[in-house]
Amino acid sequence: MYNGFLGGFLQVASGMVGRRRVRCCAATAVLLALALAILAQQAPAQAAPSDDLKLLISLEQLTIATPYPARVTLQFHNGGKAPLYLYRRARSQAGEGSALEVRLDPLGAPSAQEINTPARGSVFESVGLPRPKLVRLDADEDTAEKATIQLLPAQSGPEGNGTSLWGRYRLSVIYRARYSNGADLERILGIALWQGELESNSVEIELQAPTGQGSIAGNVARAEGGGIIDALVSLSDEQERLVAQAETDADGRYRFTHLSLGVYWVTVRRPNIAEDTVVFRHIELTPSDPEGSIEFVMSPPETYEAEKILHKPVVLRVTDSKGAPLGKVRCEIVWTNGPVIENAKGETNADGLIVVELIPGPNFLTLSKRGCTKQEQRVEVAQGGGIDGFKSQLDCEKE
Repeated sequence: MYNGFLGGFLQVASGMVGRRRVRCCAATAVLLALALAILAQQAPAQAAPSDDLKLLISLEQLTIATPYPARVTLQFHNGGKAPLYLYRRARSQAGEGSALEVRLDPLGAPSAQEINTPARGSVFESVGLPRPKLVRLDADEDTAEKATIQLLPAQSGPEGNGTSLWGRYRLSVIYRARYSNGADLERILGIALWQGELESNSVEIELQAPTGQGSIAGNVARAEGGGIIDALVSLSDEQERLVAQAETDADGRYRFTHLSLGVYWVTVRRPNIAEDTVVFRHIELTPSDPEGSIEFVMSPPETYEAEKILHKPVVLRVTDSKGAPLGKVRCEIVWTNGPVIENAKGETNADGLIVVELIPGPNFLTLSKRGCTKQEQRVEVAQGGGIDGFKSQLDCEKE
């Protein structure tokens, strides 16, 4: 619509210039500037993804027997000349934040016509309370992190009752990031918050049929009775490495099958809650008792530590009265709800920036620097996912 409007306007403007070239030239320029200004206001702002960011994956093992997962290292590289900021280690909430999508494609036989249920993969969530972070990636710098991915082979035949197609597959991941306030953060704070879609390299793996005969099942219930739906149940081995993950059904039940014998940890976390509610138990599967059962009762959380409350990445930018960035400004941020108090501290860099993880709600910020007037202000961190940003001004004496 906007392109058509602009094209029509240019045709009219060209005709005006042709008939009254001298007198209309200035008027046409004014009209053109107004039209472009209108388009800039009405057209939706979309941040183009930067080609400077690269993603390389590598696997701990290339042969994986179900139900055991793939353990993947994600290596991000900033090939550009300016710093980038990445939002990591948190599930996307309502489209805000970042997420990883898994692509799993069979290699060779069988043909695509024989596949009725495609292969799929999913990234395991954090066993405990998520710890979202905003990572600064300087020019020509790398950052790496681990991800645990469940892989399910393609199937021939009816979904849920077909034949699993074991064999060679090609695995890759796609990193996506989106923030409704991304353009505002860049404009106001001057940070390059990476948004867009980025696909990794691909790795060939082999999926093998399960051989384990053990199983663990149970129920997750409220203290007052009744099952909890969609509670996150995580299964870890004796070294506390994630093995499998599931959500409870409508009755609060969960089940893991095809497990090797040994010691396991089962951890449960309530869904969609901003406080740490994790409970855990351990169990051993033996030749004489390969089928284990653990029941969980979840009581309402009683939180007395700030680290057990969900935080949110927040960017602060401090400038002087002329708008120039101020480095080495000491920042002290206090949050409290009465029983819990948190005191976060840090210092701005040469760009006047500091990234902190804060608890949503009213935070009280104190800025101080030698030669400047100490400043106190209230910073209201919004609820939900994504990233918040604030700009503060500190009055300093003239040198």
